[in-house]
Amino acid sequence: MELDNRMREVYSRQIMMKEIGSKGQQKLAGSSALVVGCGGLGAPVLSYLTAMGIGHLGLCDGDMVSFPNLNRQILFTMDDVFLPKASTAKNRLLALNPKLKVNTYDQLMDAELAETIVPVFDIVVDCLDNFETRFILNDACVAAGKPLVHAGIEGFYGQLITITPGKGPCLRCLFPKGIREKTPGKPTGVIGPTPGVIGAMQAMEVAKYLLDLPISNDGLITYDGLNMTMEKVAIKANPDCICGK
Repeated sequence: MELDNRMREVYSRQIMMKEIGSKGQQKLAGSSALVVGCGGLGAPVLSYLTAMGIGHLGLCDGDMVSFPNLNRQILFTMDDVFLPKASTAKNRLLALNPKLKVNTYDQLMDAELAETIVPVFDIVVDCLDNFETRFILNDACVAAGKPLVHAGIEGFYGQLITITPGKGPCLRCLFPKGIREKTPGKPTGVIGPTPGVIGAMQAMEVAKYLLDLPISNDGLITYDGLNMTMEKVAIKANPDCICGK
């Protein structure tokens, strides 16, 4: 995809980087990403992917904006409360980049939807808040051979790993026995900047994957915002897992 003069001006600070250049910026413009969840993690992910020039985004979220979202879901304002997140986020993103192609899915992710839309995109971003749906998304990405940037947050803490089917562990390798969810419908505490930090890291992983730069697909990164530390735990693919087959 050719960059016009305005696009070159907007992305000039990226184009001057040796890791990107004009060719890399064109590659980003011709790439696509599906972001599942447009809330705390999804808002910074979508903002940065749009700002860095990804050409095509898919937005999937079946929830409405609510007042308790506003401490961290930076795409939304008081005027957006009770509006659908995905469609509202689309309007904000198009204001930043009118040339952006956006597909919105104002519905909760399920196995049927995942099987249909995951293969359409180059990479998928997990900005969900429950593991039941994460496993559905993980399985669809593994089946389609699509990378999945997983992250989760709570309080001051977060975790992240990029899953590349056949080249590293998937979520079922990390949690072979599944994971016990907390009380359904009961919210957990989170300070606003936590999803901002982790969401920015997810956007960075997307950019690096699309630009053929090194990604973190060999271990789980854990972030402790209270003590301002970060660690990486090496994890190998389970040969008996679907990800290794």
